[in-house]
Amino acid sequence: MRSVTLQASGGPLAQLTEWLLNPTSPEGVAVYLLLVVALGVAGKLLWNRHTADDEPEVDFSDVLDEETLEEGHAEGQLLDDISESHKTVTAPAAIEWETRAARVGEQWTTTLYIADYADYPNDGYLSDLFELTDVEFDLTAHITPKNQQRARNELQDIADDLQVDADLEQSVRSAYLQERANEAAATYKAVESGANVFDQGMFVTVRAADKDDLRDSVQKVKSALRDDPANLTPKTAICRQDLALQSAAPIGDNVFGRESIALGGAVGALLSSPHNATILEEGGVEFGIHKDNQSPVVIDPFARDNGYAMFTVGDTGSGKSFGSKQNFIRSIEQSKDRIGIILEPLNNWAGVSEALGAKRITVGGTLGLNPLEIRQTPDHVQRAMGEDASPFNEKLDDAMSFLTNFFALRGISLGDRRTTLELGLKRAYKRNDITDDISTHSNPSPTIRDMMDVFEDMVDDPEEFVVRSDEEARKIREDATWLLDQLRPFEEEGRHANLGKSSEFDIRNEKVIYLDLAQQEGSVDSSTALTMQLLISLVYERAKETDKEVVFVIDEARYIMQDAASLAFLETVFRHHRHHDLSIRLVTQTVDEFFEHAESEAILDQCAVKQFHRLDGMDDQWADEFGLNYAQMRYVQDAVPGNEDAGFSEALVGVDGEWRGIKVEAMPKEKQVIDFDPTEQRRSSLPGAGEGAVDTDVQEFREKLEEQSTNGQSSDTESISAKPDGGSMEGVDDA
Repeated sequence: MRSVTLQASGGPLAQLTEWLLNPTSPEGVAVYLLLVVALGVAGKLLWNRHTADDEPEVDFSDVLDEETLEEGHAEGQLLDDISESHKTVTAPAAIEWETRAARVGEQWTTTLYIADYADYPNDGYLSDLFELTDVEFDLTAHITPKNQQRARNELQDIADDLQVDADLEQSVRSAYLQERANEAAATYKAVESGANVFDQGMFVTVRAADKDDLRDSVQKVKSALRDDPANLTPKTAICRQDLALQSAAPIGDNVFGRESIALGGAVGALLSSPHNATILEEGGVEFGIHKDNQSPVVIDPFARDNGYAMFTVGDTGSGKSFGSKQNFIRSIEQSKDRIGIILEPLNNWAGVSEALGAKRITVGGTLGLNPLEIRQTPDHVQRAMGEDASPFNEKLDDAMSFLTNFFALRGISLGDRRTTLELGLKRAYKRNDITDDISTHSNPSPTIRDMMDVFEDMVDDPEEFVVRSDEEARKIREDATWLLDQLRPFEEEGRHANLGKSSEFDIRNEKVIYLDLAQQEGSVDSSTALTMQLLISLVYERAKETDKEVVFVIDEARYIMQDAASLAFLETVFRHHRHHDLSIRLVTQTVDEFFEHAESEAILDQCAVKQFHRLDGMDDQWADEFGLNYAQMRYVQDAVPGNEDAGFSEALVGVDGEWRGIKVEAMPKEKQVIDFDPTEQRRSSLPGAGEGAVDTDVQEFREKLEEQSTNGQSSDTESISAKPDGGSMEGVDDA
C-alpha cells in the first residue's frame, strides 16, 4: 500500500523530471518552450514596470490657445491642398484607355512610336514637325549610349546577314538587298572608326479636345514625320497606348521597348530639329522666345525682300506697347548705324524717349516744320527706281494732300479753287528752281509763306498767270485773295506759324528722335491725322538723305489709317520706304482700319513682319484675311496678356508667311528703361546712367578678368603668361 501511494503521489513530478532530463524528446522540447515563453512574459512585465513613466499624458489641445490650433489646422489643410495639386499636375485623376487613343484628364491623346528611321538623316529633320502651330503634341526621344564593342559585333552580324541574303537572292530584290548590305557595311566602318553608337527610341503624343480634332491632328503629325526631310515611319501603338504614354512621359523609361541603333551624327541631327524650327537671322533682334522649344526668335526686318515695314496689333493691356518699346530699343541699340524715330499722339513713349536721351521735338511749338520740304534722292536710290518714278510729283501730291486736309479740318471746301492752289504750289517750287530734275531737289525748299507770296503776286498781277483767256484773270485774283485769307494761320503770328517756315530739325546727327504731340494734352482731335501725316512726310524726306537705317515707330496708327485723304501719300511712302532703308512700324489696337480703303490694304501688303498680341476681335473673317488657320486664330484670341505676375506676354509673329508663337519677356534692365517715368524718376536712376557709371555686371567681369590675368595675385606682381586651356587630349571620346 505504501509503495502504491508513493507511486501515485510522485507520478506527475517524476514524469516532468523525466521530460526535463530528456530535452530531445518531443515532450521535453514542449516543456522547455513553455518555460522560455513564461520567462519572456515575466521579463517583459518587469521591464514595463521598471521603465513606466509616472507622468500622465498631455493633450496638446489643452495647452495651446484656440488661435494656434486654428492656424495649425489651416496649415494642415494648405499642405493637403498642395499635395492634391501636385498629384493633379504629375498625373491625371483617371485615364480612359481605348485601342488607339486614351482620354487623359480633359484631353484625348494618341501616342505614336517610330518604327523605322532614315539611315543618314538630314540636320534638323524634325523641323517641319516643330513648325506645326496648329497641333498640340509632345515628343520624347530616349537616347542611350551602347557598349562600343557590343555595338560593333551587332552591326557586323547585321551587315554579314544582309550580304549573305543579297548573294543568295536571285530575283530583282537582290539589288535592294545589296544596297542595304552596303549601307550596313558603311555603318559598321563608321563605328570601327570611332563613331559613337546609341539606342534610340522616339514617341510622339498628340493631344486634342475631342476625337475628331485628334484624328486630324494625328494625320498632320504622321504626314510631317513621313515626308521629307524626316522620312520616318510613324505607327500608332495599337492596344499598347498605356506603355507608349508612359514611354512618352518626360521622366519615364522606355517601357514600350521599341528601339533602333543610331550613330552620333543621327543624334546631332535630331537635337538640331528644335533649333531649326525657330527663326535665327544674322543681324536681327530677338522678338521673343519660341513657345514650344524655348529658343530665341531673332528677326531682321531689314533683311526682307518685300519691304522692311511691320505692324503690331493687340488689345489694350495685351502687351503690344511693351513689346513694341522693347523691340524699338533692341533695334536701335543693335547697330550704331541706325536711327530711331518715335511718333505717337498720346505721350505714352515719353519715358522711353527720355531714358534713351532722345531729341524731343514738340509739334505745335516754335520749331519749324515745313510741309513742302523736298530732299534729293541719293544716287543709289535713283538707280533702283523705275523709269516712270517721279519724286517731284510724289511731293506735289503729298503737299496737296496736306493742304486739302487742312481745309477739310476747318470745314471748308476748296471746290474749283483747287486749280489755283495747285498753280501757286508749283510756282513756289519753280521760284526756287525745283523741277522734276532730281538734281534740283537739293535747292532750298519753298514754304507755305512762299506760296502766299505767289498768291500776293496773283492779286497784284493776275495776267502773268493767265493761260489762255483774259477772263481767267478775275477768277485768279478772287481765288488768290480767298486763299491768302485762309492761309493766315501759317503767318508769323498765326496758330500754325511753325508750319509756315523751313524745317529746323535733322535726323542725320541724332540717334533717337521723339516727335512729341504733347500739346494735344493727351487727347486726340480732328487735326491729329493731319499733323501725323505731316511728320511722316518730313521723316520720309529726311530718310532720303541719310545713309543710315531708320526705324520709324508710329503708335496709335489707326488715326492716320482711317483718314482717306492722307492714305494716298502714306501708300506711296510704304511702296518706296525700302529704297531709303526706312523701316516703318505701325502699332495699333484694331485691324479694321487696314481693310476700310484700298490704300490701307496696299499698306498692309507692304508689311513683311506682322505681330499679333491678344486680340479678342480676331475672328474667322480677319483670320482669313491674314492667312491664319483655326489654331493660329485661337492662339491670338487666347494669348496671355502682359502682366507682372506672368512676367511675359504671348504673341504670334509672322515673317514671309511663316508664323511662330512667342513669349515676349524683357531683361530686368530693359524693363527699367521701358517702365521709366520721367515725371517721378530721375534719369540718373537708370542702369548705366550718371557720370562714370559702370554696369555692375561689366565691373564684375572686369574684376574677374583682371584676377585671371594675374593668376589670382595682385596686379603689381609679375604677370604670368597664359597657356591654352585645351586640357588633355587623352581619353577624349570623339562624339
